Amino acid sequence: TFTINEKEYNAKPFDFNLVCDLEDMGVSMQEMGKKRMSVTRAYLALCGGMSNEVAGKEIEQHVIAGGNLEGISKTMSEEMENSDFFRTLTKTEEEEVADSQSEEKQKDKK
Repeated sequence: TFTINEKEYNAKPFDFNLVCDLEDMGVSMQEMGKKRMSVTRAYLALCGGMSNEVAGKEIEQHVIAGGNLEGISKTMSEEMENSDFFRTLTKTEEEEVADSQSEEKQKDKK
């Protein structure tokens, strides 16, 4: 669980359906590291059964009132680490990027 604005939310596992839901909300796997705020907002929206807009307002109010995003960030990290699906998916994507970079270097040598 994590708390935003004194409301406790149950964490959701990073399974196939959650990843699809995040993509439907505009956050792709490739962008997760670059769009931390968008990922956080989308994750709160999914855990709280609310829209991105409402989740964004909840986070904004939480931060303005002196809160931070440490709890939700830690929860998301733990869920990612505990997810066999997410770890496998991330590993596969990393391998594809490495293969692509290797191919690019070989083309540059020619």
